[in-house]
Amino acid sequence: MTAVLTQPPAEAVQPSRRRRQPLAAAPWRRIGLHSLQVAIVVAALAAWEFGARSGAISSFLFGSPSAVWDILVRRARSGQLWTDIGVTTVEVLLGFLIGAVGGSVLGLLLWYSRFVADLTAPFIAAIGSIPVLAVAPLTIIWFGTEMTSKVVIVAFSCVVVSLTTSYRGARRTDPDLINLMKSFGASRSQIFRKLVVPSAMSWVVSGLKLNIGFALVGAIVGEYISSDAGVGHMILLGSSNFTISLVIAGITIVMVMVLVFNVLVTALERFLGHWEGS
Repeated sequence: MTAVLTQPPAEAVQPSRRRRQPLAAAPWRRIGLHSLQVAIVVAALAAWEFGARSGAISSFLFGSPSAVWDILVRRARSGQLWTDIGVTTVEVLLGFLIGAVGGSVLGLLLWYSRFVADLTAPFIAAIGSIPVLAVAPLTIIWFGTEMTSKVVIVAFSCVVVSLTTSYRGARRTDPDLINLMKSFGASRSQIFRKLVVPSAMSWVVSGLKLNIGFALVGAIVGEYISSDAGVGHMILLGSSNFTISLVIAGITIVMVMVLVFNVLVTALERFLGHWEGS
């Protein structure tokens, strides 16, 4: 009788083994997926280089990976590449902090007053419908041709998305939990700090992720209008001189910057996720 009780039945063992199999296979699946992605990129670059060298595609119109690499190496050695990346990075970070982070804070604060949120909704929608390309010349006139105008353009590109997403997250806070905290005598500010803000963090982070691309677009547009440095200036220089490889090099840098900023926001998301869970 004791042996029967201490021995787990075969049916209880088999499901647990079956459940462990997907967990064990997950790392190998990720490795295989990343390997396939790298293989696709390498194959595309090899085909591009072969086509440019063989004359199957025009190297004047499409450039080549080797030409792009040579430009990046030459500009890196001269220091101009790091100057361009540094200028654009500072513009994006400052504008992102003002527009995306500031917009998220404003969106969360709108939770305090539904009347103010409804009152400002059409104005926010109207501002969000303005293309950044239409605002860029005005900011150059108002704030000059230095970095300040680019930071304003980046902030303008980000603020509406962050404001609306964070406000929606705040409004989706569970009303039963709000009523529960009220029943324990919690003040409105305590409910906001301890319940609304943590529950809206996933929405806030989603807005930050969306704004990474908008921030870089704003910086590039501002540098297109007026600049003497930056990745946008680099792309503009290549297009005005019909140097396609320089344009592609600038686009490549923009893509790498997007990936780096995404990694940083993902790390922030994990941190906020632990805080939200606690």
